[in-house]
Amino acid sequence: MRISRFCNSANIDNKRSNKPNFEGNPIIGLAAYLDERVLLGKAFLDVTALDAPQIIMANNGQERREKFNKASFSFILGYLSPLVTLPLTNRLGMKYIAKLTKSFTAKDANLIQLSNKYLVNAQETKKGVELLSKKLKTDYKPILDKVGGDYEVLRKKLINTKNSVLAFDLLFTAASIGCVGFFNNWQTKRKTNQDGFSAEFSMADKDTVEKRAENFKKKEPLRKAIWLGILAILTASPLLLKKGLTSQNATKFNNYMKKIASKFDYTDGIFMSRLPFFMSACAMYSGLVLASRNQTEMKDTSIRSTASTIAYFGGDILIGSILGRLSDKYLKTDLINKDVEKSFLNKLIPPTKRLRDLNPRDKKIGAALYWINLAMLSACMGFGIPYLINKMIRHDVEKDAGVNEKMKKLQTTVSNPIRMKDFIYK
Repeated sequence: MRISRFCNSANIDNKRSNKPNFEGNPIIGLAAYLDERVLLGKAFLDVTALDAPQIIMANNGQERREKFNKASFSFILGYLSPLVTLPLTNRLGMKYIAKLTKSFTAKDANLIQLSNKYLVNAQETKKGVELLSKKLKTDYKPILDKVGGDYEVLRKKLINTKNSVLAFDLLFTAASIGCVGFFNNWQTKRKTNQDGFSAEFSMADKDTVEKRAENFKKKEPLRKAIWLGILAILTASPLLLKKGLTSQNATKFNNYMKKIASKFDYTDGIFMSRLPFFMSACAMYSGLVLASRNQTEMKDTSIRSTASTIAYFGGDILIGSILGRLSDKYLKTDLINKDVEKSFLNKLIPPTKRLRDLNPRDKKIGAALYWINLAMLSACMGFGIPYLINKMIRHDVEKDAGVNEKMKKLQTTVSNPIRMKDFIYK
């Protein structure tokens, strides 16, 4: 796999090429291509199975515009912005935080790619630097001269730099996408002069929609404060990783952080690995939930966000594992990977093999199951859940509209009481 000089973690132990094979059937080739590139496959899943169907299932044009904003901003900020921000923060970090490079364009700034697993002690750091130097064909002597050849000093400087970059990326990704909810509220208010939930615009009159949002709006400052607190905790979380890597005390916590340190590396080019991306997703979804304009929208966003997170981080893996086991049992294929670590999770949800490792017959079946997996997620998460949520919204609106109608009739009766003479003459 070609290594970008801007990525934060180079897999220097991998000796096998991950280049997919497009020869033959293009449908199988595309499935293999997406299967090889986890993040690209997740982006494809995000757009086709989660975002596009939910835009289609919107109740009116204004809600559709809001969902399009969320999908497009999330895609641009979550997948494309690292192409710009990470190279910039990497170089700024190496020059101004670690103070290991002389210039902003220095080639040896790619030392930041050294995986966290080589930062547990000075001996491992030395080993990692040598391997990375061979892998990227870069001479790190100028950097080593700056620390006097002391790998312990180098290790701590790299830990500080990598965690500063991670903290910024966590904050930037979560905050920018989480702001989409508040941006949508402002845009809808500007276009329609309404504060209520846009999905309800086609279900009830303006007074009912606004009344449903009236009490909820009073607590908006509190919800914003809660979200800022979540962002602060998320941004500070790399300090725990730093403590685990730098502390000399062999506590259970420190040992655990050393064990999982590599899970905070940047993988698949210049993108977050799953653990920090999951942490960031939780914060950005909390921003979308807390931007809700009434109780129904909060339920709506909470359900959609939870379902999307489950589908994105494990739904495709679960369905793929189930389909793989069924195929192995009834079609006599060999899709399940039996050589993985015998952990509890792998026993519960055994992973499937990469399509590149399958024989021609199994590759065809595996590619077909890949598309079936995507279709099932689209049907369930993209259309099924929005269908049920739309019914819930309509039920809540009709319930409040009925109550409002009764109140109006009661107020009319009280304001215009029947007099005795009216009763007699009628």
